[in-house]
Amino acid sequence: MAPNVALLRAFAAVAEHGGFTAAARALGLSQPAISRAVRELERSCGFELVERSRHGVRLTRAGESLLQDARTVVAAMRSAEVTIASLGGLSHGRLHVGASTTIATYVLPSFIGRFLELHPAVEVRLDTAHTRGVVQMLLDFTLDTALTEAPVSHPRIRAKRWRTDRLVPVAAPTHPLSRRKRIPPSALSSELLLLREPESGTRAIVLAGLIAAGATPGRTMDIDGPEAIKQIAAHGRGIAIVSRYTVEEQLALGRLVELDIPKLRIERPFYRLSLVNRRASLAALAFEALLDAPGGSVPT
Repeated sequence: MAPNVALLRAFAAVAEHGGFTAAARALGLSQPAISRAVRELERSCGFELVERSRHGVRLTRAGESLLQDARTVVAAMRSAEVTIASLGGLSHGRLHVGASTTIATYVLPSFIGRFLELHPAVEVRLDTAHTRGVVQMLLDFTLDTALTEAPVSHPRIRAKRWRTDRLVPVAAPTHPLSRRKRIPPSALSSELLLLREPESGTRAIVLAGLIAAGATPGRTMDIDGPEAIKQIAAHGRGIAIVSRYTVEEQLALGRLVELDIPKLRIERPFYRLSLVNRRASLAALAFEALLDAPGGSVPT
């Protein structure tokens, strides 16, 4: 009996995400539903596809053999869904956007707001993940549009430089360095630096920029996400080097100040990603036209 596409999709998600719970989260289903789908697929095939243990799941040899075909079928179905949605124009349809944290939180809301204003009948979803997660969702045909803060090199992905972001050193107004002019980068070596978590591409860019400017990081604190970094810095507990997009409001309110370190200039590109040889939906084309429209200024 030919396997159901929904069962193949559940199996491919378990393989891609390394477990039933993560697969359920990715597909927006319950964990028992994913487990039932994989068991039903195994009964349909007549052999086990996944080895289950307390430590997680692992594909059997049969599962590894089936995975590539499952991916092909799922990708074809998603492509067909895009084609069908395109035939209906923008009077309905869906737009699924995935982006790195800073872009999703601080840059995209205005674009999504404008898109919904122009196309109110389109259902929009925005997912936030590290670059690796965004790339995987794109490869899984989950996303219509993907944007990242780190470069991506993959044979199936086309990366286009979208805009340039500037990372700036900030601290509380009460911090001793906030009252100094023309601070040498070496002064940061003795300060507590608030850094993004190790998985973040922003962290690597900041550390490379510090070293290039002559600052050797001494004390550091790892923090998951820019919001917590801003709050800790605003309470006078360290110095943060963050995207200026993330601190515009705090700078305007005087809760944070930008430190005067002329020799420390850290910039990074934002990238828009697309799959090679995949036709974009009308919704994706309309949204990307907004992203590429002139007039979107970069904070300075």
